[in-house]
Amino acid sequence: MKLLTESQLELLESHLRLALDEAFHGSVLRPFTNNVRDYVLAGGKRIRPQMCLWSYQRMGHLTEGVPVSLLDVAIAWELFHAFLLAHDDIIDQAPARRNQASLHRQLALLDGDSATFGTNLGIVAGDLLFGLAMKRLHDADLSPAVYRPVLQLFSRIACLTGYGQAIDIWQTHLPPDAVDEASLLLEYHWKTAAYTFEGPMLAGAIVGGLGTAGQAAISRYALALGQAYQIQNDLFDLQSPAHDGCDLVQGKRTLTLLHARQGLDQGDRGRFDQKLCAIMQTDGQAVGRAETMRQELLDMGALASTQDVIKTFLHTARSAAGDRALGESFSTGLNELLDRLEEQYFRSTAESST
Repeated sequence: MKLLTESQLELLESHLRLALDEAFHGSVLRPFTNNVRDYVLAGGKRIRPQMCLWSYQRMGHLTEGVPVSLLDVAIAWELFHAFLLAHDDIIDQAPARRNQASLHRQLALLDGDSATFGTNLGIVAGDLLFGLAMKRLHDADLSPAVYRPVLQLFSRIACLTGYGQAIDIWQTHLPPDAVDEASLLLEYHWKTAAYTFEGPMLAGAIVGGLGTAGQAAISRYALALGQAYQIQNDLFDLQSPAHDGCDLVQGKRTLTLLHARQGLDQGDRGRFDQKLCAIMQTDGQAVGRAETMRQELLDMGALASTQDVIKTFLHTARSAAGDRALGESFSTGLNELLDRLEEQYFRSTAESST
């Protein structure tokens, strides 16, 4: 998803590179810091910093240059994202990220491919990236009127994201009948919607001067869009052949899985649960069992009810975009963003299921 011009994207990228170079300059841990730096700079859509700059511009700053202080705020969200990915890959034991080895696997190679060494340094790398995100925010030359609200926003979102990750891990160890839709949607809210959409969008809007009523509308919009985005991502995973890192093999509880189970009678639910639990057995058959379950879910028509939930969230976002407190430019931009996402991101799964 591209929200900025090429020159603005280049400016964002160069500021991120500069921040990393400044942080790691002269480090005695050069092999370690080089890996961390390259990991952050290697690809990625930069969705969060784009959202931040885009929201600022929608506050009437379309023709102005981008203040350095805003760039600091924007890249803080990207550094926070990199921190989460580094730790998430360790939790999931993921071997790859962005078409290359995951960070902890790269770091393991610094000590003869030692898994313990790589994992330990991967945890520290994530901690370091979080610290760098906080440093950019604290050092940003923001006016007193927005400095404290931006810091409070970041702290709130960081805490929520941690809670969301905890729910995600916790629910993989619960029996299927102990997971309900409310807890799943709370996980989607906290783990994805808050830090991918609400935080960056609100940060840019706050720096741009949006009032509290408009900020509330942004939160409603961003959280609804973010939950729809995560649910759609789950559907994409379900439509791809099973593999080591897919949701079913990882034991992830998704809305589609929950809806499919709810449509069964008690006896069939028991058999359904047994198949789910069998995927998690450590006998080398997880991917094959997950693929069988994936095909069964598709044959059950599990996509349709999930798509209805997505449509409800998108309707909520559309309603929030019309809030008068946002102003005409911001409202128009939010609606145009929804139009693009419905065409480019949300439409593909609906078409493939018909």
